[in-house]
Amino acid sequence: MIIIRRFKPRDFAGVIEIEHEQFSEHDPYLYMSLYELNEDTFFVAEDRGSVVGFVAGMTAVGEHGVYCRVFSIAVRDAYQGLGVGTQLMKGVIAAFHQKKIRDIILEVRNHNLRAVRFYQRLGFVVTGMEYGYYRDGEDAIIMRQR
Repeated sequence: MIIIRRFKPRDFAGVIEIEHEQFSEHDPYLYMSLYELNEDTFFVAEDRGSVVGFVAGMTAVGEHGVYCRVFSIAVRDAYQGLGVGTQLMKGVIAAFHQKKIRDIILEVRNHNLRAVRFYQRLGFVVTGMEYGYYRDGEDAIIMRQR
């Protein structure tokens, strides 16, 4: 049975494994910093004691005030298509709403249309592009939910 719960430091190794499996983009220690600064918006999906997915959210300040950002979400291949990502996103969105912040943004790789459709089902809309956003030069689609 899969449960969604807040990240705990003991989950760090599982999150890093998934990060390397799915992205290999971020410095692994960045996730510990995210946890330290945003512990109430960092969730994991657990199945029988193993971390099978995670979502890391953060609160930020921009030119139009405070907003929330989904920094990263990933689910192990074997658990994709089972609703784990949806449950993780609903958890972090609810945590953002508890902070009374409704403006949520995220970035997704330009070629990842499956992810774009996933976020659209959760009420996100495409609001722009960030050219050359990723280390490899790929563009990012900017999506927002209000």
